[in-house]
Amino acid sequence: MKTIKYLILTLLGVFALAVSCSDDKELVPVWETGINGEGLMTGASSDFRKGDNSVKLDVGLKWISVDSKATATKIEVFLTFKENYVDIDGNPAVANHGTKLLKTFDGAAVPANREAVNFSVSQDDVYALFNGVTYDYKDGVDDNAIDVFAAPFNTDRNAVDKFLPEDKFQFTWQFTGDDGRVFKAWSPSTCTEFPESNCQLDFGVVCATEITDPGADGGAWTIDMTDVYGDGWQGFGHISVKVDGVETNVFIPDKYEAPPEGSGGVGIGALQTIINVPPGATTLTFTWVKGEFDEENTFKITSPRGNIVANVSGPTEGLVKLDLCKD
Repeated sequence: MKTIKYLILTLLGVFALAVSCSDDKELVPVWETGINGEGLMTGASSDFRKGDNSVKLDVGLKWISVDSKATATKIEVFLTFKENYVDIDGNPAVANHGTKLLKTFDGAAVPANREAVNFSVSQDDVYALFNGVTYDYKDGVDDNAIDVFAAPFNTDRNAVDKFLPEDKFQFTWQFTGDDGRVFKAWSPSTCTEFPESNCQLDFGVVCATEITDPGADGGAWTIDMTDVYGDGWQGFGHISVKVDGVETNVFIPDKYEAPPEGSGGVGIGALQTIINVPPGATTLTFTWVKGEFDEENTFKITSPRGNIVANVSGPTEGLVKLDLCKD
């Protein structure tokens, strides 16, 4: 009992000391108001089409004040242009062609909280934005810089095919509040976990959005799957493969298999599945169905011709983006 009494007196003393020293401290922090955003593709296309300048991307962008205490009075949209290439040593590399201001919405053009401002972007718009940009593909220090479009390093780039599947683009944004504060960077949790919020919108260039006449010759499509953690794809994350509407779910089982000897288990870290498409089939689609820990999942899809048409790490929900340019 005496021990308990001393403990209680000690705790009361600590509390009294904390209260007496709280004149210049806040025991409970006061969180500032803030603004974040959500950008979404709203049209039929989520990527540019190689050689087809008529395909535009429709984008809707919202500013979001969770407690409705901050108000956005200005929205600025930026576009980053990067290009994958192989350097002089034969290694994969990325040319960063910069980030430029694409759109500005100010004053009355800024919609209300959680309402989208909508805009469209074409290949011609992006070309006008980056025309004249140069890059040193040799060593990146600009002494051997060439015009990305006028003297292209990638010889497939020309007046018709201004943008290629090697090109990657990213929309980002920033918001100016009515009190002058600028919101242009957010924590990773806000970008990936906060409801109705993201911090960027990625897109690229594709040759086609769907496999045309997959059953012309028939053949085997190979799906090589990996789980980097080695314990299968959790939450029934899988690839839904549909051939003429008939669905097959492709995944690595979420379980441990006991080894022949010893205790514990051996995780399933890799698996290959073959999808046989019969002659005469007219449609073939691959769709990622979200599970748990998708960031641990990777897969490759190889066509019957031996071309890798998808190489995905950390898949996102929806149709799998296929590189059909060489198939």
